[in-house]
Amino acid sequence: MVKISEGRARRAATVAPPRGLQAELAAALVFEMGIDSFFGASHAMRPNGPRHTHSFRVQASFITDQLDSHGMTVGFREVSNLLDAEARRFASQYLNEVEPFTEIEPTGENLAAVIHRNLLTTLAEMLPDGPQLVAVTLWENPTSFVRVGRRRAA
Repeated sequence: MVKISEGRARRAATVAPPRGLQAELAAALVFEMGIDSFFGASHAMRPNGPRHTHSFRVQASFITDQLDSHGMTVGFREVSNLLDAEARRFASQYLNEVEPFTEIEPTGENLAAVIHRNLLTTLAEMLPDGPQLVAVTLWENPTSFVRVGRRRAA
């Protein structure tokens, strides 16, 4: 997992809030941002599925009610960097040889869940008051995706 410098994380948490008309515009609103990253990787289903390659697109959706004095979401650059780091972790890899896929099937569902859990962990450590992860969406091709999010309390 990637580490955000303490200074960068502190800046994201202490950015000047909006004022005046900007504050009025943002009052009582929640902003959702989606960030995409791309990577190529191969995998095979066990026990003897053929190895094949995908050009993955991964999108992470975040919500926040924090805007800076310019009306931009607080933490946008940081969460973008976190998602890019996750994509780089798997880029050009044979997923069957990358933890935890040495033990579990390297399905799109499992890959999306791993990326989701890694982002949750890193966000809690580095930006505890920053944007909240809503979902991770992973496309294995242009027409098929899987979306993973936290189960909502009943």
